[in-house]
This record gives sequence, C-alpha cells and structure tokens, in this order.
Amino acid sequence: MVISKSNTSEKKDKDWFMFAMALQPRLFSDYVSLKLIAQVEPTILIPTRFVLMVEVAEKSLKLYLAMHERLENSLTYYSSEYGHNLEKLRDQAEKFNKVFADEDVKQFTKPFNDKSGALYQHLRYGSQQTIEGFSTNLGRLTPIVDKLFYSCIMLLDENSKKMVNNSSLLFIMITRSHLDQSFNREFVLNAVKLNNPYFDSYVDYCESLEREQKKIIEQFKIKKHAN
Repeated sequence: MVISKSNTSEKKDKDWFMFAMALQPRLFSDYVSLKLIAQVEPTILIPTRFVLMVEVAEKSLKLYLAMHERLENSLTYYSSEYGHNLEKLRDQAEKFNKVFADEDVKQFTKPFNDKSGALYQHLRYGSQQTIEGFSTNLGRLTPIVDKLFYSCIMLLDENSKKMVNNSSLLFIMITRSHLDQSFNREFVLNAVKLNNPYFDSYVDYCESLEREQKKIIEQFKIKKHAN
C-alpha cells in the first residue's frame, strides 16, 4: 500500500492546542520550502513560490489566532469562519497586535478577501471562474511574508511563544538538536537567512530557549540525584 489512512466513525474537532501543534510543523515546513525555492530556482518556480506565500500567510495567521483565542472547536471554527479569507484573518489578528494593521500587510491580504479563496484557487490551478488574471511582484511580497511569519510565531505571550518554537523545524536546526534530520543544514539555514531581517533575532531567541531548557534539565538531574 502506497498511502494508508485511518478514518473515524464520526467527525472529531480539535481544540486550540491540538490544532496549533498540528499546524506548526506544516507552517515551518512550508516557510523553509519557500525560502529554499527562492534561493535555488526563484524564476522557473514562480507559480509554486506564490502559492507557498499564500499558504504561509494563511497558516501563520491561523496559528497566531489559535494561540490567542484558545477555542475548544478550533479545527471547525477556523475552517468554517475564515476558510481562505486572509483579509478577515488579518483583521482579526489586528485586534491583538497593530502590526497586522500595517499598510504592507493589508496590501498583501486584501485581494484574498473571500472564504472560498477565488484568487488562491487561480494561483493553484491557473484558472478560476470569477478571476480573469492578476499581477504582482514577488520581490515586494517576500518581505511581507517574512514579516507575517515571524510576527505570528513571535508576538505571543511567553508560554505560547515557547510552545510554538521549542520544537520547530528551525529551532531544531539552529540548535543542532539530535532531532535534526536535515541533510543540508547549513545550506537550508543560509537560504532562510538570505535578505531576512528577522533571522538573527530568531536565532538569538532559539539559543536562549535552548539554554533555558538545558538549565531546567540540569536542575531536574540535581534534584533527582539529591533524592
């Protein structure tokens, strides 16, 4: 069997924690993929780059809202209430932090202002019933996507920020964790770092988080040994 799946006998929802923790690795994987494509083949893979930009923006905003709103029915709610409506997600995120009211962020999300994601479908398939075409400049979009991604994973209360980042793909690679399964660690991190004003501060945060984790482990070992 090439692909297997396990079905449930009835629909099951996910609370904010389960929803966010399942979304987190997919968000980071999409973001790293986007940065790698931009480094290796920025021109011939433009269609894929643009789709990934929208994916990263949507998942970032949904993760951010899930960590703030902490709903018991997060899986159903963010699908039924927002769908692919980036503008509605941004508007809600703005209530928690005014960075999401910045003009560049608004310019990115405004065309994606419907639940069904008409423009998003056009980007994925090349055609859509109500969208005739579009124009953009990915060079201008890239800094906005970076801004959205790092704002959504860092502008959280301290416990939530740790929850989102202490097992993230980037955290594992940056700290050289034994969990790192990358084959080209330096190349990947350099691709993420390229023209990225947020990267160095994220590295600093990951390293401080690692030191904190090691300190807690050492204290636990000392306490266990004393007992």
